[in-house]
Amino acid sequence: MVENKIKPELFWVMDYYSESGLTKREYYEQVAKEIEFAEKLGYRGVWIAEHHFIDYGIVPSTSVYLSHIASRTKNIRIGPAVATIVFKNPIQVAEEYSLLDTLSNGRLNLAMGSGYLKHEFAGFNIPQEAKREIFDEALDIILKLMSGESVSVNGKYFKYENIKINVLPLQKPYPPIWIAVLRAEAAYHVGKKGFNLMMIPYATVDKIDDVKPVTDSYKQGLKENTNAEISLAFHTHISKSFHDAVEESKEYLHRYVFSRLYAKRRTLDDLYNSGLLLLGGPEDVANQIYKIWKLTEVNRLMFLVDYGMKPLALIQDILINIREKVAKLLEERGIELDFIT
Repeated sequence: MVENKIKPELFWVMDYYSESGLTKREYYEQVAKEIEFAEKLGYRGVWIAEHHFIDYGIVPSTSVYLSHIASRTKNIRIGPAVATIVFKNPIQVAEEYSLLDTLSNGRLNLAMGSGYLKHEFAGFNIPQEAKREIFDEALDIILKLMSGESVSVNGKYFKYENIKINVLPLQKPYPPIWIAVLRAEAAYHVGKKGFNLMMIPYATVDKIDDVKPVTDSYKQGLKENTNAEISLAFHTHISKSFHDAVEESKEYLHRYVFSRLYAKRRTLDDLYNSGLLLLGGPEDVANQIYKIWKLTEVNRLMFLVDYGMKPLALIQDILINIREKVAKLLEERGIELDFIT
C-alpha cells in the first residue's frame, strides 16, 4: 500500500502574448477548456494567478474568472494563487470569495499574499515597504468576516465599525487558507499561525535544494498542526525524452522567462540545471518529483503546464502523461499522485 500521497493540481499565471494569434477572450476560453479536460482526468484543483496592468498575467480579478470556471466544472477545486489582499478593501475580499465558495458549492481554496511586483504597488499607490503590515491587518479582518463575526477595527490602515457581511462561505469557518511566501522567515510565521504554505520555487530560489530551508522553517513553526499542507508549483513539460521536452518547450519557456519583470535573468541552460523545472520524459519527471518529495515531503504539486501560451493539444498531452505515465512510475517508488478516481 502506498502511504505517501501528493495531490496533483494545476496552476496558471495566465501570461499572454499577442504574437500567439489568440485574442485575450480566446485565451480565457482555451484555459477554461484545459481546466475542463483536467477535471475529466481527475486533477484535484486549479489555481489562477492575479496580476495587474501588464500582460504578464491577464486575470486582474480571480473571483470573476473563477466564477466562470465554477460554472463549467463540478468537482475540481478552484482558487486564486494568490489573492493580493494588500491592493484591496478586505470587506470586498471577504464578500467576493464567500460568494464564490457558495456559487462553487464549497470548492474554494483561498490563497492570499502581499504581492511582489513593483509596478503593481506603484499602480495602486501602495508603499511596498508597508505591505507586511497591511497584509496582516487585512487578513485578520477577512477571516473574521468570513467566519460570520461582526467586525469593529481601529487599525493603522483599516477602520470599521460593526461590519458584518451578508453572504458567508459554505465551508466553515472559512475555506482552506494558503499563504504564499518567498522567504524562510515568512514561512516560519505562516506555520506558527497554522495556515497552509504556498511557494513557487522558480520565483524564490536559485536551485531546488534551496527549497528545503523554507519548508523546514515552515514545519518548525507548524509544530503540532500536522494537518496543514505544503503546495509547490513547478513549470512542467513532458515529452518522449529530455531532448524532445527541451525542443518542444523552449519557445514557450523563452517567452515566459523574458516576460518577467524585475526577475534575475537566467539562461535556459541555467534553468535546466537548477532543478526548478519538471522537464523531460516521464521517467525524468518522476525522478524530479521524487527528489522534491524527499527534500520537502510536499503534500500538493501544482503543475504549471501552460506557460508561454502552448497550444491546447500540447497541454492535453502533458496532462495525460502526468496522469498515466508519471503517476505509475512514482507509485513504483512509494508515492501516489492522488487523483480523483
